[in-house]
Parts: sequence; C-alpha cells; structure tokens
Amino acid sequence: MIKFLLILLIPLSSLANNHIPYYKSLSKNESWLRHYPDLKDFKEQTEKFFLTHKGMPVKVIEEHQSTGSTYIDWYRIELFNGIQGWIYHNQLTRKRTLLILEDIELYATNSYDPDSWLTIQKGKIKSPKTVNLLEVTPTMYKISILKSKREEINGWIPRDGRVWGDE
Repeated sequence: MIKFLLILLIPLSSLANNHIPYYKSLSKNESWLRHYPDLKDFKEQTEKFFLTHKGMPVKVIEEHQSTGSTYIDWYRIELFNGIQGWIYHNQLTRKRTLLILEDIELYATNSYDPDSWLTIQKGKIKSPKTVNLLEVTPTMYKISILKSKREEINGWIPRDGRVWGDE
C-alpha cells in the first residue's frame, strides 16, 4: 500500500510549480494586499496593506486559480521587507524592476573593478529608488532610470545586497 502511494506522489511532484519564485512589479499606484484570495466578500475586510508605489518589484511565491477561472487570477507575493499577502492579477505587470535599498554606484559599462580602465562611474543612485531592469549578468544589472517622460539614464549597477528584485 505504501509503495502504491509513493508511486502516485512522484508524478504529482513533477507537476509542481518549478518556476516559482519569480518577480513581477506593481502595475498601479494603488493596490490592495489581501489576507487571502477573494474579491467577493468585502464584508470580511480581507485587506491587509495598501500599496502605493507603481513599479515596485514583488516576489511571486504562490499562484492561485479560482474555481471556474481559466487563468491564474491571484498571486501570493512577498515584498522587500518580508511582508506577504495575496494580490489580484490585474494589479501586477511582467515589467522587471529593482528596488535600490542602499545608495549604490552607477557605472557606464558592466565593470566596477577599480583596476580596470573600463570602469567609468557615472554617478550614484540614492535609495530608496525603483529602477527598470534591462539586462542581468553574473555580477551586474543594466538598468534605466526615468529622468522625465522623454528622457532616461541607462547604466550598470553591482549585483549585491543593496538591490532587491532578483535572485
């Protein structure tokens, strides 16, 4: 009997969400983080936190498909400070962003080696700041920062503990 149960469990484990965790970002300036995935019962006060920063990166740690739904409509997310909750699918976007947790140097090229002639420091990014993620290398992130609606600054930042939104 135990062997039979083990054989049944092996295929189920292969169907598990192997792509989790992954990152998305908030698509709106006003989003509710909830205790559990439900929109219908507003009398239960399911709201946990009110999120107010469009573009803030979030880590998706679980997906939920409601009964009768044909798509993933709820995501359990984790914020940079460890707070977790559920958010409705239309509050998130696939756009990749990073959160600068501590002041960090911005470089013109993907080198921050002080002995390399390729290392050109463009400036410093003050924290906290959300930036757009363009490219990832083993040691650096290529990012863009919106200066205005028509102008942005591109550069590279070190991939270290001062940045949150990618593992």
